[in-house]
Amino acid sequence: MINNRQVLFNYGLLGGIIVAVSFFLSGFVLGTDPAEMNFDHGRLLGYATMVLALTTVFFGIKSYRDRHRNGLISFKDAFMSGMIVVLVASILYVVGWMIYYPNFMPDFADEYLEFQKQVLTEKGISGEAFQREVSRLESFNDMYKNPWVMAGITFMEIFPVGLIVAIISAWILRRKSFQDDNLVP
Repeated sequence: MINNRQVLFNYGLLGGIIVAVSFFLSGFVLGTDPAEMNFDHGRLLGYATMVLALTTVFFGIKSYRDRHRNGLISFKDAFMSGMIVVLVASILYVVGWMIYYPNFMPDFADEYLEFQKQVLTEKGISGEAFQREVSRLESFNDMYKNPWVMAGITFMEIFPVGLIVAIISAWILRRKSFQDDNLVP
């Protein structure tokens, strides 16, 4: 028998698998050559995939509330339950990126740096301001080579999105009594 928190862990696994597999699917469909990528579209696709994968937060809380809490859950308990799903999904997202990045897109950081330089040029930034910004970006690239830094940055890509989804889901799904929804058992 699955214990009540295991349900949340399973929804987190599902969300994490969805978002991690999306790296491989998008690479297969869109290609993995950073020189040919549209970074703005990639960012949009990435966050859209995160939101889609994190719908498991809503369904995890709902399943937990309905199956293990007799249909009742406070905002706090719903939020904490959602955070279990978010943490598991976020960890799998990081693991997926840590596997995908070095094996399929090892030049991503350098190509992204070149893209950022192009953006600066298009904005008309030049001279000392350009050099200062490029130095900052190069410093970031050097830091990103450290796997712990990469893992932390990757975690901070998805975790805030999950936090927002958990707050919204907890607010929608909270129910202290059956009268909260005019449901009388």
